[in-house]
Amino acid sequence: MNAGARTATRAAFALLIVWGAAAAHAQTPDAMCRNGLFPTDETSIGRAQVIGQGRLWLLNDDNGCPTAAAKCHGPTSVGAGATLLSGHRLGTYVCAFDPVSGDAGFVDAARLKPLPVDAAPPLKAWVGRWREGDDVIRLTAKGAALTADGQAWWPSAHPSARQFPGGPNTGDLSGTATPSGNLVTFADDASDPQACRATLRLIGDVLVVADNQACGGMNVSFSGVYRR
Repeated sequence: MNAGARTATRAAFALLIVWGAAAAHAQTPDAMCRNGLFPTDETSIGRAQVIGQGRLWLLNDDNGCPTAAAKCHGPTSVGAGATLLSGHRLGTYVCAFDPVSGDAGFVDAARLKPLPVDAAPPLKAWVGRWREGDDVIRLTAKGAALTADGQAWWPSAHPSARQFPGGPNTGDLSGTATPSGNLVTFADDASDPQACRATLRLIGDVLVVADNQACGGMNVSFSGVYRR
C-alpha cells in the first residue's frame, strides 16, 4: 500500500471512530429527553416548581443540545410558578415534562424547586376519569383496591379516511389491583409477559402510565401522562 492509500485509509478509519462515538452518544438513554419516552423510561419521577426570572425553555436533546443556545429551544416554554414533572439529570440539566403542553425537554436544574410527592396517596386520590389526548382511563375504588377501565386508540379515536381509512386500532385496559405506595399495576395475566400490563404512578395531580405495548392493536399504547 502506498503512502497516499495509507493516509486515506487512516482518515477513513478516524472518521468511522468519530461517527461511531457520536452515534453511541446519540443513543445513550441519559442523553435523551422526549415526550414519548418520559412515561416509560424515567425510573424516578418527581415534581418541581419553576423559579427565577424569564421564560424557561424545554430544550432539545440533539444537534449538540441541551445548551442555552436558541437552537436548542423546543416548542414549549413555561414561566415562574409552573409545575413540571422531573426525571433524570444530565450535568446541570434535568429532563422535565410539562403536563399542560404534553412536551418534554431538558431544563436548567437551577430553575427548579423540588415539590413534595405523596408516597402513599389515599385511595380517593386515584379515583376519577383520566385523559391523555383521546385515551381514557377510569379508576374507581373497590374496597381497598382500584378497578381500571380504559380505552386507547391509534392514530386517534376518530381518524379521517385519508389518515387511516380502515378506522383506528383500539386497545383496552381493565382489572382490579391494590396500590403499593403511589404505584399500581394492572395485568390481564400476571404470569404471562405477553399479556397486557400497565403500571400507573400518581404524581401529584397527574397519572403517569407505562404499558408493555401489548394492550391493543398495532401502535396502540396507554403510555402517557394523564390529567383529570
